[in-house]
Amino acid sequence: MEKVSFFVQRTINWEDKTSSVRIVDQTLLPKEFRFVKCRTVRSLIHAIKSMQIRGAPAIGVAGAMGVALSFTEGMRERKSDARIASKVQRESKALISARPTAVNLSWGVKSALEFLSALPSKMSSKEKQAKLVEFVKLLADKDVNVNKELSKIGQVLIKDNASILTHCN
Repeated sequence: MEKVSFFVQRTINWEDKTSSVRIVDQTLLPKEFRFVKCRTVRSLIHAIKSMQIRGAPAIGVAGAMGVALSFTEGMRERKSDARIASKVQRESKALISARPTAVNLSWGVKSALEFLSALPSKMSSKEKQAKLVEFVKLLADKDVNVNKELSKIGQVLIKDNASILTHCN
């Protein structure tokens, strides 16, 4: 298997072209490197429960992206604003329940919900969806930047050319 630099490769990201969440399947590491595309909240919940996505920061971003995914699904299904809001609330609870002890998961979901509720009510669903997706991408960027900074700080503790695999237990 070729080495992958996670300073370049993201473990989770929003794909604009397909309006989906793409994650590295962490259950296959270190032997295999493969992506999983979550096109529905149900598939994202499965990825969280099955530990395909793990690590507190990534799980938090997954929660926020799950809210955006739910909103996007509601729009695809041509639901009314009220039905989209109901769907987002219901699926947000399901996301948090996917791993109830994961504090970052509920934080990500709640952050996205708070952002969504603060948007002007006169905005169209399409505008709200675009702003929400922009927000969750920025949240992911912030998470990556924080983790890179932490890595730089910890770099002095690790020998050159060392390989490290971290995991959630």
